[in-house]
Amino acid sequence: MDELDLGLRNHLYASFAQTANAATPGDVAEAFGLAEEDVADAYRRLHDAHALVLEPGTTRIRMLNPFSAVETQHRVEAGGRSWFANCAWDALGIPGALHTDGAVHSRCPDCGEQLELEVHDGELVRGAELLVHFIVPARHWWDDIAFT
Repeated sequence: MDELDLGLRNHLYASFAQTANAATPGDVAEAFGLAEEDVADAYRRLHDAHALVLEPGTTRIRMLNPFSAVETQHRVEAGGRSWFANCAWDALGIPGALHTDGAVHSRCPDCGEQLELEVHDGELVRGAELLVHFIVPARHWWDDIAFT
């Protein structure tokens, strides 16, 4: 990842943390004074490096791990704002990434039971008794990261 790609990635994360919306290549091109196609190329490089996930065949951002740019069943409230996470595991990463306390509202993918988790001072203080099951081995996560 070169300096431009790193700068764009950092901008994307800062913007997403503030707005819960994924910036388009046009948005970022305007902010950086770049050509939109150059930013689109950077998005594709970042996708190939697993630094973000694009919707297939587009330059629309789907994931800025641990954040999800699409609505999911995993909602996180932290610092007076709200985001979606890609999974319950990523949901716990949002308060960590933001260095703040947070609450996770999710559902068990097996039975549909509502799950409420809470992070305070970096510790899981509600929901710590729950178990996480990874159906896909870690070495295969990027085979289909949206499914994983």
